[in-house]
Amino acid sequence: MSDSAPDKSAEKAAPAAGKSSGGMLPTIIAVVLAPLLSWAVVDFVLIPQLTKDIKSELTTIMAQASKRDGTDAEEHEAVAGAVAPAAPKGEAGGKEKPEVRPKFESLTVNIAGTQGTRYLKVTFNVVGKNDAANKKIDAKHAELVDTTLTILSSLSMPELNEPSGKAVVRGRLVAAFNDLLKAPLVEQVFFSDFVVQ
Repeated sequence: MSDSAPDKSAEKAAPAAGKSSGGMLPTIIAVVLAPLLSWAVVDFVLIPQLTKDIKSELTTIMAQASKRDGTDAEEHEAVAGAVAPAAPKGEAGGKEKPEVRPKFESLTVNIAGTQGTRYLKVTFNVVGKNDAANKKIDAKHAELVDTTLTILSSLSMPELNEPSGKAVVRGRLVAAFNDLLKAPLVEQVFFSDFVVQ
């Protein structure tokens, strides 16, 4: 009789253990499936929707900018760093080639007062007030690069570390370019790369 009492308690313990492991199964499934479902929603729903929204917003902004200042949308796409150029505009069946403007790419200078240990690297586009201004700017590209290097190499770390450092550089470049061109032809400088190291 004493042997039968421990057997009964062992039988009671075995079903209780089975119930607790059965209760853990939904938790285990939730822990495994939750990250997978989250990844799928982000990858297949959220990212495509955000990409679509960003593209439509960028298109709207560029269209508004071209209406506001009377420039071509292609110029704004180039400034915004668009990957593919827009279709060329032409009056005779679209056969006119888009104008390719020189870009001020990867200009690197030592920062003043750093004994060559720090440098500034920039890439930017220059936008003139109209097509005639753009042609004059393009014709003086080499001189404008030289002027740019002179201005950039005169900058110090405190000037570049200020929150308005990039705006100060932009203003100096526009003023120097207009001085070199002997007329206020340069309207804006748009940076696509501005690295201080």
